[in-house]
Amino acid sequence: MRYLIRAIKYFIYFSLLLVVMMAALYALNMTDPTAKDFPSMFFKNGYNSLKLIILIFAGVSAVYPLVGFSKNKAIVPGEAKEAAKIVTSYMEERGYTLEKEEDGNLSFRARTFGKRLLRMFEDRIIFQKDFSGYQVKGMRKDVVRIVHGVEVKARANED
Repeated sequence: MRYLIRAIKYFIYFSLLLVVMMAALYALNMTDPTAKDFPSMFFKNGYNSLKLIILIFAGVSAVYPLVGFSKNKAIVPGEAKEAAKIVTSYMEERGYTLEKEEDGNLSFRARTFGKRLLRMFEDRIIFQKDFSGYQVKGMRKDVVRIVHGVEVKARANED
């Protein structure tokens, strides 16, 4: 179900981007004023081009949740409370707040509304306690950055 919701969000997001770009072109008088209908003002093939663009958006929206979200392992040595303290400190430095903590698992959300909006409210980062650290789930670009940062901070605290 989560996958379907993400795909729909991306489709709406891409569609809004198209509408904003079309509005900007129209506002700057960069359209064909002699066109017989609205889509023909922007696209050579009119409605056929618009249908093709919608199909491309639907395809990309269906695939992006598969590649845009990931799970990585972060090695954080030490006791569970000490590791949670390191992770929480790092995440707060990066603009996240602790949403909930239960059974050693941590969930964070972006602190600012703007950051949440730019990520289409898919800003949750989940740390699931593991034997040697955490499994980190979330948007791929954030997970890669966060895993590296948490591991560096954990190594710095060991010294």
